[in-house]
Amino acid sequence: MSPLFLVVIVAVVLVALAIIAGLRKTKFGGLASSPGGLNAYELRKSVFTPAERSFAGVLDGALPEGLTWFGKVRLGDIFVTRKGLTRSESATARNRIDRKHIDFLLVRSSDLAPMAGVELDDSSHDEVDRKQRDAFVDDLFHSCELPILHVPAQAAYSQTELRAKIAEALGAPPMTETK
Repeated sequence: MSPLFLVVIVAVVLVALAIIAGLRKTKFGGLASSPGGLNAYELRKSVFTPAERSFAGVLDGALPEGLTWFGKVRLGDIFVTRKGLTRSESATARNRIDRKHIDFLLVRSSDLAPMAGVELDDSSHDEVDRKQRDAFVDDLFHSCELPILHVPAQAAYSQTELRAKIAEALGAPPMTETK
């Protein structure tokens, strides 16, 4: 075999390996610059907006004993479609709640059963499409007999007032103790 033939063979093998490596990176979400590659993502600075984070701190102290909260819970994690629906009806119902979430979900600490939803309403809730979304979510919560509280976003919150709103929503007397 001539040295030139060996160089060509080695070059072909190296090019083939490079192509295969590139395809694997793209196919499996590697570093390839395709729109679906992993480089299309970055880490959020926080799960909550500053307003939600501020509210969460007050919510911690306003909950009665035996309750805790989760943030940004998908409606599909709270509600399921009723039995007896056709496949089409079930798919339509699931699609209506797909990609929607509640800002905070109050749950019983012992078994994590949903007890109430809390929406922090900022100025975006004044938009027409958001009002329609909020009306649907409110109707969904009410139809499943799960209370929902709407709290206007503000610079500061009263823990006492929030505690009273939560107690009222849960149908309990206002709690004076904090969690």
